[in-house]
Amino acid sequence: MNWIKPILIAGIALLIFQAQAQKPKSYPAVTQELAAKIMAAPASKTPHSLAVVPFTATPSSQQSKAFGEYLTETIIGSISGQPDKLKLFERTRMDAILKEHEFILTDLMKPAAALKIGQLAPIDAILSGTYTKLKSYIEVSARMIDVTSGEITMSYVGRIKMNKNMATLFTQTNVVAEPVDKSKTNNNTVQITFNGSTNAPSKTQAEICKEKADAFRPHLNDLSTPEKISAVVAEAIKTPFENACGKLHYDVMYAFTRFKLDPEPYKNFLLGTLDTIAYPAGDDRAYEIVRYLATDNAVDSREWKSGFAAMGKVGNYYLSNYVTQLIGKADTPEPEQKNRIKQYFDLAAQHKLGLPRALTFEVAYVEMMEGLSKNQPLRQFVYETYSARLSPDEKLKATLFSELSSMYKEEPNPQRKTELIGWLAAFVNANEYAKAHEQLYEFAWHFKMTYYETTNAEIRRNYPEADLKILVQRCRDKFSNYALLTPYPSQKEDRINFCVKYNVPIPGVIPTQEEADAILKGNNLAEQLRVMKLLAISETPPVKLESTLVNLLNKKSLEDKATMNNIQTLAISVLGNLRTTNPKAIEYMLAVLPHYSNDTEAAKEALVKIGKPAVKTITTRLDKTTDQEGGLQFQLITILGKIGKEAASAEKSIQRILTITRNTDVRYAAEAALQAIGN
Repeated sequence: MNWIKPILIAGIALLIFQAQAQKPKSYPAVTQELAAKIMAAPASKTPHSLAVVPFTATPSSQQSKAFGEYLTETIIGSISGQPDKLKLFERTRMDAILKEHEFILTDLMKPAAALKIGQLAPIDAILSGTYTKLKSYIEVSARMIDVTSGEITMSYVGRIKMNKNMATLFTQTNVVAEPVDKSKTNNNTVQITFNGSTNAPSKTQAEICKEKADAFRPHLNDLSTPEKISAVVAEAIKTPFENACGKLHYDVMYAFTRFKLDPEPYKNFLLGTLDTIAYPAGDDRAYEIVRYLATDNAVDSREWKSGFAAMGKVGNYYLSNYVTQLIGKADTPEPEQKNRIKQYFDLAAQHKLGLPRALTFEVAYVEMMEGLSKNQPLRQFVYETYSARLSPDEKLKATLFSELSSMYKEEPNPQRKTELIGWLAAFVNANEYAKAHEQLYEFAWHFKMTYYETTNAEIRRNYPEADLKILVQRCRDKFSNYALLTPYPSQKEDRINFCVKYNVPIPGVIPTQEEADAILKGNNLAEQLRVMKLLAISETPPVKLESTLVNLLNKKSLEDKATMNNIQTLAISVLGNLRTTNPKAIEYMLAVLPHYSNDTEAAKEALVKIGKPAVKTITTRLDKTTDQEGGLQFQLITILGKIGKEAASAEKSIQRILTITRNTDVRYAAEAALQAIGN
């Protein structure tokens, strides 16, 4: 029985641990804990594309859409800003998919529903969750599901302490209906009495509303004439658009949108309803009405007035959606659009935009830019006009850079793109923040060519190198200062190479030509190899080093022959970039052609770059070849062919080889070279 005591101790310890694990914590502690688990969850690839859907109340919990939205937005804010690890799928796009396919949010905790979502949206995983309000705390449950495999990659349960601030996000229901005079009731009347009444209703309000919607829906099956449309409108507006029985209006708006109908009486009815909604942020009717009104991309002054009034009472969860509908999509004259944007920012400057607390000017700016994400001209107008009024923190500075880089990529006009690169350069020079070095170099990598020509064509269109050179020229100090800030050696090497290529000095790392000359004349092979690698990628040929590089070609090393060969191969490449005319260099290049190694390839490329000054020496060597040197003949003739018309003096020598050779490869090369030289 001695084994019982240890088991009891272990069991008690486990219970204590579980009790501590389930101890309610503050709201920030729980949300940060959940965000950390999300970021640490295993992913099939990096960056991971994640869709976050709204957290919903469990059936046993008191309903509160406000808390669910607040929790969802907090989580999104906590895990955003790390695009190298995680890409967040746009919420508005996911909301549209969920609505179109009639998903129930609570079902999204199940792998089967997640798999179906994966077929509809370009995402890797989905995060969903529920919450339950209890007396002293709110229990939050979350799951992240891989939409390809259905595997649950992360699960979480936490408890949030209930306090006064949390309590305000939950709606308290305490309804008492007026006594009903049975003598005046008709078939549609329902007796509803709460708080202890003994008169039980014959039907619930939900049942009555469903019957009403079901009875109305057939009216939408025939919209073939103006008279029938008017009849539908007349019947629909008999029912107020309330969150109870007014849900039939969602069907009406859907049908009218689908068939591109816009009856004026119904629009006026919706505008009247919109004007009565006190708190649009927590009321689906407001946004659905605004979206319906903007379907035709024409927002007139009456629609703008009501929509703008609603916008002023929306917090930062949905404000960008209102901007999209009322400004971003609207096919309105440019002066009127800019005037509406001014009204928006004037309201923000007066601290009158947003409920329950007014938004800062900075948050209002971000919401505006998000809302205009598909409207390139207006995004540029807002940045140019209002960004100077911002007092950005670290996060907003990073957001502003992302906005600028996005506007640059999406701008189709080359001249305007060059103007935008100037904006970006000015921003980089004016702002210091933690992510600045990452964002600047990440933007520069977009200009880098690949091995695929189809991809390169797109890169040249979206990221012309001439603009990158302007950015480097204007932000030379920033590129230099930021090059060594990364902790990753490979990334640091990439940044140094970038600076070498675009002639950005990094004191102590990239040597000047004078410093390079001294190193190359010394005996430290490791340093010489490092310097030669930098010189080989530089776009600025080191003219002053030509004689030193030529001398390197004849240098020998008893200690490290392999390193010396690498140095000399790089010297050949650099001399080719210099288009050297030095006879010793050209002779050396010809001498290494039979090696069939790295220096051979470097020599062939260098001789083609040198061109005409090398033709005489190449031709002389070709004339001295024998039948047994078919490989060398092939190389020399190919080089002359690639030089082209400037190798015209070699035609006679190539023709001679063509007439006497029995090597089919040499014959083919000779014929091709003669064609290239003659064209």
